[in-house]
Amino acid sequence: MEKIIMNICASSDSFGAYSENCEGIYAAGNTIEECKKDVETVISLIKKNLPEEQWPEQIKRKYQLVWNYVI
Repeated sequence: MEKIIMNICASSDSFGAYSENCEGIYAAGNTIEECKKDVETVISLIKKNLPEEQWPEQIKRKYQLVWNYVI
């Protein structure tokens, strides 16, 4: 199983996330939970809108999201 490492950062009014090992996965939300849901949405949109040969390698197989909270 592939591990996709996601870093979550906070600003004064929202949360943002980016993957440190999987290109093209960025997300945002008003809460941490919204931000995490947005990551799943981004992955599903990549799979829906891009041909499989353009998908990042990590999402071509089973994957696990690993969350890091950056201060």
